[in-house]
Amino acid sequence: MNGLDFLGSMVDEMFLAPGRFIAWLQARRKTDWPAFAREIAFYHEQGFVKNPSSFFVLPDQAPEFVVEKQASYRKGFYQVITFPSRYEPRNPFLRKRYLNHPENCTGYLIRWIHGDKPRKTVLCVHGFMMGNPREAEQMFKVRKLFSMGLDVALFIHPFHWKRIAGPRASRRVYLTLGDAAFTNECIAHSIHDLHNSFLILHQLGVQDIGLVGASLGGYVTGLYVCLSSLPEFAALMVPAVTFLRPISPALFYNQAPYGPQWRKQVYHAADFHSPLHFYPKIPAEKILVVASRGDRICPADPVEQLRIKWGLSRCHYRTGGHWLVFDKIRGRVWYGLLRDMGFIA
Repeated sequence: MNGLDFLGSMVDEMFLAPGRFIAWLQARRKTDWPAFAREIAFYHEQGFVKNPSSFFVLPDQAPEFVVEKQASYRKGFYQVITFPSRYEPRNPFLRKRYLNHPENCTGYLIRWIHGDKPRKTVLCVHGFMMGNPREAEQMFKVRKLFSMGLDVALFIHPFHWKRIAGPRASRRVYLTLGDAAFTNECIAHSIHDLHNSFLILHQLGVQDIGLVGASLGGYVTGLYVCLSSLPEFAALMVPAVTFLRPISPALFYNQAPYGPQWRKQVYHAADFHSPLHFYPKIPAEKILVVASRGDRICPADPVEQLRIKWGLSRCHYRTGGHWLVFDKIRGRVWYGLLRDMGFIA
């Protein structure tokens, strides 16, 4: 790691510090350990840990949807589409707890469209604690993509933006330290509703759809192309590849009145949906990965494992960390992918 990578790492540590403190508090929460163990055992008993793809359910048909809002955007339109999610948690032992958030039962798909005809579309998948369309518009450089003639869409994860009541911090429920079963269902829910988004876009006449995801969005994007061949391409930007890092749940699991073998089973149940346990259903040359060598939030070494396992030729490492970078590799290879895939000239 060079000096600039180290500097980027230090900025990441500043962002991680509040999360580590929150994790320390969460690790000391009062827990019904027999109930927790029952939730975890379900994923082993149903064979999901050994056969991860069997955990995920992709809808067969597009849900009914409504254009809830439409406004002018440059020379086109900005749309907010809503649809009933209808995701049912696979784990019956936390179904009531998971469904105790009525706002989360409505899915959201945001669009920035030219409005003249269905156009090639870049579907963006935001990161953890993000999700506000204004944030995403900046993060994914929507205006630039729009000016290149593309339509752009944004998928909203469960428990983000309008999908949860309360302050911004409420979104942390998606990745509560150690609550593996709840996070498992969140991931499956993301996949379910991301597929819904594809089906809705297809029903609207859009056929050519590429995916780009950042951080948590990179995790879900990578996982989705292992379950579906619908995307024309997939770009994983500073992707998470495992949720066991950078803040380990060990602090929480060590509080349990069970031994190391049980904790090992919990780790397996918390990680079986990692993209590292799958292979993509689209060609490797259609997958782009951009990581940062000094990234402390989404570390680069699991990304390197993914590069090797998937045989990726489009895998690049930036100088810096998750938030602070010192080169322009991402833009060059991202727009290069769009050209190679025939999305831009």
